[in-house]
Amino acid sequence: MSQPRIGLNCDLTTASGTEIAKVNWNYIASVLDAGGLPLLLVPVEERGIGALLDGLDGLVLTGGRDYDPAAYGEPRHPATQLLDPRRNAFDLALARATVQRGLPILGICGGAQLLNIALGGTLIQHVPDAFGSAINHTWGGGDEPFHDIEVAAHSRLAGIVGAGRLNVNSSHHQAVGRLGQGLRIVAHAPDGVPEAIEGTGDTFLLGLQWHPERLRTRPDQIALFRALVARASSCGARHHMRA
Repeated sequence: MSQPRIGLNCDLTTASGTEIAKVNWNYIASVLDAGGLPLLLVPVEERGIGALLDGLDGLVLTGGRDYDPAAYGEPRHPATQLLDPRRNAFDLALARATVQRGLPILGICGGAQLLNIALGGTLIQHVPDAFGSAINHTWGGGDEPFHDIEVAAHSRLAGIVGAGRLNVNSSHHQAVGRLGQGLRIVAHAPDGVPEAIEGTGDTFLLGLQWHPERLRTRPDQIALFRALVARASSCGARHHMRA
């Protein structure tokens, strides 16, 4: 079979008056390093999402600014910095449609939060409000902060990176609140912040609060992308046999 086709959702920004759709190269390189074929997904109307998914074997939900809390029925926190509304709407529809298709998903930082929202969960809109400031979770310039997390034994995540203590980078101010349907928390920071979620069923659904794409030289981190690509390969093979 050819390389598994892995979609990556794009951010929308404006520079010098020009609108730009982009994905940080580290995401793309991580998919390539893991043996996948990265395909960038620009926001389209919801009716076009099925056609996009017809050409995919798996999905990476990338990070960015914050999703509109209206999606989970809460008012906006003063620290919440909203995504472009077009990306916000597309990402939610894309995540829900991908889950419905049963394609494997790796959500990273905001992508993990999106996965939780798409399955009916909520977010903590500002981590210090709920967990204090003993651990710095937000990268505000200078050296990127790192901290340890504890990975639950007998989880899908533990099967990839190992159970117990894991040192990760951190660049977020929001976190998973009430869990979405069919998800469980499988890693915590010492202050209690949820650091990873995964699906309770057979489908590969994994959301990470840290940024493994920025840790590509670490075998345990590129293994996360390899696990996604391996599952996408099997999903793609079943799709081609049906076709």
